[in-house]
Amino acid sequence: GPMVPRFEQSVAQHVGANHALAVNSATSALHIACLALGLGEGDWLWTTPVTFVASANCGLYCGARVDFVDIDPKTYNLCPVALKKKLEQAKQEDRLPKVVVAVHLCGQPCNMEAIGNLGKEYGFKVIEDASHAIGGKYQGEF
Repeated sequence: GPMVPRFEQSVAQHVGANHALAVNSATSALHIACLALGLGEGDWLWTTPVTFVASANCGLYCGARVDFVDIDPKTYNLCPVALKKKLEQAKQEDRLPKVVVAVHLCGQPCNMEAIGNLGKEYGFKVIEDASHAIGGKYQGEF
């Protein structure tokens, strides 16, 4: 309806983004993000096992294969140390992920600096699933 553009502008302004797009669910948002990154058959998507099923299903919807990275027992979020170890093994086996979905669980942010640096090093894209963290901050920023 007519309030949707105002809502989108408000969310974008609140989080310091140029744009925001409202969809019917976080599942749809994750699926759209995977499509935008060109995730498809033969690709790998990795995420955390401690999440809602949509964080993994978004990859399956695109025909990708899904695998899981262990969590940090202190934060319950995706563990950068476990991710690095898994990436090293996957590189040897030529099965690196195209996408990693980092889930900010219960308002607690993932270590995005470490995950982002690994993305640059190993060539994967990062989708931040902030379904549980809208309005949360990482290093003082939304």
